[in-house]
Amino acid sequence: MDNSGVKLVLSFVRSYYALCIPMEKNIRQFGLTVSEFGVLEALLHKGDLPVQKLGRIILVTSGSMTYIVNKLEKRGYVEKYQCRKDGRIWYVKLTDQGYRFISRIFPEHEKFLNCLLSEIPQEKQKKLIKDLLHFRRIINHTAGPDSKS
Repeated sequence: MDNSGVKLVLSFVRSYYALCIPMEKNIRQFGLTVSEFGVLEALLHKGDLPVQKLGRIILVTSGSMTYIVNKLEKRGYVEKYQCRKDGRIWYVKLTDQGYRFISRIFPEHEKFLNCLLSEIPQEKQKKLIKDLLHFRRIINHTAGPDSKS
């Protein structure tokens, strides 16, 4: 029996956790969780976003998203506002304080990631990105519409 599929999945999972541990530690030094950092980073690079879309971007449930946004709102980093056209939709935006904060820490985190991955040549990184995107498309297609990420 060919167990290459199992080996591939285990390799992905182990690589993911190997990356998550130092990344999470780096983010914690800024007083944030990975999810909180993800919200601030998404808003920095994409602008105001509906809560539901923000949850899809950072891969958390709507209940968790509400909790994360409320925590960031209490700290003065984000604000919520209602959509004028559809009152059921709430948007999240960076406050001036939140913008200054993420604008300061994101370059530090980016530098950390670049250092962490510096042993992988740029061309190999580009190929990995392309291969992983291809892999994700295959999995999403095979698994069906509920699995899109």
